[in-house]
Amino acid sequence: MRDIRYIVASIMILVSFYGCNIVPKSVQYQRDEEKLVGNTDINNPKIEEVQVILRGEGYEPGNTDGKMGKETRDAIKAFQESIGLKSTGYLNKTTLTQLEDVRRTKDILESKRDYAKKAKDAKQKDASRSEFKPTTKDIQLALKNAGFDPGSQDGKIGPRTRQAIKDYQKSKGLVPDGVVGPKTWASLSKYL
Repeated sequence: MRDIRYIVASIMILVSFYGCNIVPKSVQYQRDEEKLVGNTDINNPKIEEVQVILRGEGYEPGNTDGKMGKETRDAIKAFQESIGLKSTGYLNKTTLTQLEDVRRTKDILESKRDYAKKAKDAKQKDASRSEFKPTTKDIQLALKNAGFDPGSQDGKIGPRTRQAIKDYQKSKGLVPDGVVGPKTWASLSKYL
């Protein structure tokens, strides 16, 4: 009997000593999260950025309002699970680092795509400039074939040729300026 009392007393001492220091995991996760990103119950720009990244990756964090709601927690859980982290739904350093890496990688890829597109556009623009070399006789012949009378095909842009160019441009929805630029020639050259 005495041994049982000793055991019970020992357990009570241990519970009273350690019991006060036991914090549920979710409370600890929340504390750690708030130390990392600040208050999650108000509009928090860091939370909003996380929501934007999650949405960009195909997760549904709910409203992009900077508040940590249930949908955002669920999206964080799904993200954590997808990259092999413990699925808590709370932000920790590892999760935040992974989200930032996703954003940085996406930014780098977008920059590379933008650069490639600009380079391609510039190359096409240069190519279209170098290909644009119609003679006045080519323009007059194409106008005549398209049904617009440029007058005599003498290789000179006179008033009749200029008017034929304007009439053609109007008919095709182009700016009727009387000048055969790349857009006008792209359309008109079909009639050669």
